[in-house]
Amino acid sequence: MISLRHLFRAFRPLLWASFLLAAAPLLFLVACKQERKVDDPQLKPIQDMLESNTPVGTTEGAVNQFLAMRGYQTEATDKPGTIVAIIRHIDTEKLQPVTARVTFFFDANGKLNTYEIVRTMNRPVPQ
Repeated sequence: MISLRHLFRAFRPLLWASFLLAAAPLLFLVACKQERKVDDPQLKPIQDMLESNTPVGTTEGAVNQFLAMRGYQTEATDKPGTIVAIIRHIDTEKLQPVTARVTFFFDANGKLNTYEIVRTMNRPVPQ
């Protein structure tokens, strides 16, 4: 008769593989979340605004609507599944404008995966 202890030893590699397989999506989400962090303190308010208004999973249409409602310009892009926007923000500590080029990346279902924020030269406010 096979004891429970021997059975556990026989299936130990399978149990570890199952654990790692279950943990992989969580590790992926943590890695994606860390990707979105900005080092520039003046870009932090833009990142915070995007995280609260366009979290991961937001539809492409909702992101477009968010940008249009706030009057942020979008740029044409050759890459399908991306939106590029110019977001202008006033740094309240230094009372200076900060401009960022934000590229939103969507999956095959049109849901937001992540975005990239890059500081650009300040541009005049569009009229």
